[in-house]
Amino acid sequence: MNHQNYHTMRKITSVILFLLPAFLLTASPFLPADTTFQYHNRKVVIRDNPEGMNITVYHLDAQGDTIRDSKLYEGIFTEEKSIERRYETGFEISVPDIFKPREERCESRSQWAGFGIGFTNLPEGLDFNGELASVLHLSRSLQYNLNLLEGSWQMGNSNFYGVTGMGIQFNSIHFQRNKAIEVVDYRSVITTTEAGEEYNNSRLHYTYLTFPFLVETSWDLGQRSFFFINAGLVAKVKTASSSKVWYHDENGKEQKMKFPGDLNIRPLTCDVLVQAGYNNAGIFAAYAPLALFRENRGPVAHQVTFGLQLYF
Repeated sequence: MNHQNYHTMRKITSVILFLLPAFLLTASPFLPADTTFQYHNRKVVIRDNPEGMNITVYHLDAQGDTIRDSKLYEGIFTEEKSIERRYETGFEISVPDIFKPREERCESRSQWAGFGIGFTNLPEGLDFNGELASVLHLSRSLQYNLNLLEGSWQMGNSNFYGVTGMGIQFNSIHFQRNKAIEVVDYRSVITTTEAGEEYNNSRLHYTYLTFPFLVETSWDLGQRSFFFINAGLVAKVKTASSSKVWYHDENGKEQKMKFPGDLNIRPLTCDVLVQAGYNNAGIFAAYAPLALFRENRGPVAHQVTFGLQLYF
């Protein structure tokens, strides 16, 4: 925001703050439910409801006969608290509240940043009896999502928002005790141990950086509660992968072994993601349309995950 815009915003904010006590005291008899006034190339919209007051400032761009609104500021004022947000060209970048001082925390407009955990499977397409899915230890095969940053922007004057951000996804896939993933002739294959030589644990691990591109909408339920749903694609960049087994040696001591070689997991992939929830808790479902392993370099498997997410 340039110096002129900043100076104008300070004027508008000063006027609003000066009038706010009067608005709050006299809202019902003197102030309409929705009040709009214009100051230079700014439009101020004041909405009053039983729960509090919402003040929004828009930038007005004249393009011929068309006026395009761009949100610059939003304030929500109630008897219990006040929430203020400032925008650059309608785009809001949010650092999760868990990383902020308590006095600077505010309610989030979009639902991405947070921590989630889900049960994951590796069917062949949607065949849950496929080569990999049939040898998984499902109750221990988990996906962990740590989403650190989010950004959002309103789509015109609709109740839809675009959501993007960044996160880290950890996948811990556990196999039956006699199975493991190894690299043989540059190809990832499922191997089987001899009877009586089963592993204590067999695990495939891989990690991604995640970048969502979602569309979200929500419905106000009153009492500062809301229901939301969002959906879209999540681009993923692989950062690490490994296949390890744990076993007892001839002395009865537990040993760990990491199998060598490139596991042929796709370096770039994506998920189709759907999330829904109430306030700051929700459920999610994700499906990978691309196979986990590169073509002809491993078993055909598409990751499917269902889980719970808590939003910062």
